[in-house]
Amino acid sequence: MARRSDTSCAGFGCAGLLLVLFVLPTVGYLLAVPLALPDLLAEQSPPQQLQGFGQYLVVYAIPTVVALLLALFASRRRAGGWWLVPARAVALLALVAAALWWTEGQVGDHPVWNVRAMAESMAAGLVALAFVVAVRRWDASRGGPRVAVGTHRPAPGEIWLAMVPLREDPARQLRHYCVVLAVHPGHAEVAQITTKDKDGRADHIRIPNEGWDKASGRAHWVEFGRTPRLVDYGMFLKSRPQGRCPAPVWRQLSRQLG
Repeated sequence: MARRSDTSCAGFGCAGLLLVLFVLPTVGYLLAVPLALPDLLAEQSPPQQLQGFGQYLVVYAIPTVVALLLALFASRRRAGGWWLVPARAVALLALVAAALWWTEGQVGDHPVWNVRAMAESMAAGLVALAFVVAVRRWDASRGGPRVAVGTHRPAPGEIWLAMVPLREDPARQLRHYCVVLAVHPGHAEVAQITTKDKDGRADHIRIPNEGWDKASGRAHWVEFGRTPRLVDYGMFLKSRPQGRCPAPVWRQLSRQLG
């Protein structure tokens, strides 16, 4: 097994430090604005307060938008209809409100506003982080494939890059392009594509490059007439397909599926 380099360790350490010092407090503060901003205004000399519908609208719109973005970011797997993201945003806002209520009870009497604001921001940020992690794991356990904005789940007839299991040892996977033959809850059936010369073999057919491989210029062969390989959706390496399987090859592969 390759030894992790000091550079990669330092990279992970810097990412973790940035997350703790900047991302969590910033996201948390935006979620806690309805509590933190009036508290800040009350500290001014003379004390200030929000005035008018417009100011209140902006203050409460900020955490709403942030919650929607976090719910969209967390929901990278297709696990329901269009209503799922706003429903999750509402759940996040409820969790943040509970965390802020608890935090206010602990530090609400502290004389320094910065301390109160930091505690509230970190509480809201930690709730947001836990929410994203929990939603990702929940969607993964439900077997939905990864979905990002503007992309879609693997579908039959598409070519994807994935970690495809070896036939002789399904516990091991190698990075390959593959044609999606069928989709099921939790996994897809695929035919692996290879650049190894398979001319003259009945279990492979040539697959033209047009429509999916416009750069390599290499010849490719795809499995034909063999038992499809099963690839968990978490093993697809990109959020969108490489392209469509060329029509003549797809007709041949479709016939073998019955």
